[in-house]
Amino acid sequence: MARISLLKNQGILSLLLIIMVVLSTMVPNVKAWTEADFEIFDIVDALEKAEGKDTTFYSWLGVPASASQADISKAYRKLSLKWHPDKNPGDAKAKERFTRLGVIVTILRDATSRERYNFFYKNGVPRWRGTGYLYSRFRPGLGTVVVVLLSIAAGMQYIAGQINYRQEKKRILEFIANARTQMIHDAPKGRAPTLGRTYIEVGQRHMRCEVKSDTAIAVYPDERTQEPILLDAEWVTQPTVESLFLVKWPKRLINKVLGKKDQVVEEEEGTVSEQEEEVKEGAETTATESPKRTTKKTRRTGGGEKVNVMGAKVGGRRRATKN
Repeated sequence: MARISLLKNQGILSLLLIIMVVLSTMVPNVKAWTEADFEIFDIVDALEKAEGKDTTFYSWLGVPASASQADISKAYRKLSLKWHPDKNPGDAKAKERFTRLGVIVTILRDATSRERYNFFYKNGVPRWRGTGYLYSRFRPGLGTVVVVLLSIAAGMQYIAGQINYRQEKKRILEFIANARTQMIHDAPKGRAPTLGRTYIEVGQRHMRCEVKSDTAIAVYPDERTQEPILLDAEWVTQPTVESLFLVKWPKRLINKVLGKKDQVVEEEEGTVSEQEEEVKEGAETTATESPKRTTKKTRRTGGGEKVNVMGAKVGGRRRATKN
């Protein structure tokens, strides 16, 4: 069952990888902007930011889109006299307009550049211009790169945690469903118990088990030790933002600097996934001797008070009791 699930996950990942490769080969062909296009993007953004949205080269010069080179040159001479720095001493905005005017007229005087601008003038300037363009225009510093990489890693950790959480919970519920199916098969007609003892197949081996509730099942990997491993879907911990390393590590560092100790919320010696692995191992091998049924440990809580942890092992979990 686990192997089939793994093969399905591998098939999905392979399909996603193929789709990403195909898209990566198509994107350069669709978004192959040139350096001249990038220059047009820059001047369009600067013009709209300074003169208002939807301001175009032609509307700013005061000529129609079908204007001839003579009309463009005439408009250029008129505006250059108006915004020349010598006639506007100390006016930074006039100087900026004069510089922008020279760039725009240079683009419109060149037939190839004007043809490219007319294309964007009619179809609109694209929002996405490629990562290379963004990086060259908004070059991030080392701190920004580190923060972005850590954020991506934390996001991937959260997604992986959510996937593992759902898979572990689903696996336990499948154990319970299979056990109940076996109980219905073995029960007399008209009697369909939902709780009780039966057998399930794990790793091509039949194991005795006991369905305790809709979310809990006890599995006996070894008949001789009679020590069950309790699997409960409610015990599976759903990842939260606080469980991300991006939050946990700084918190631990701050506690260490301040001399505080992390409080023990729950005493555990294993997770649900570790219990499932123990069930699988029990299906493949038989234990030669029974493990110790009781343990005693001393742990220290955040307040410095000692807590003795005692109890029988049931699925790797022990509850703390104070003496």
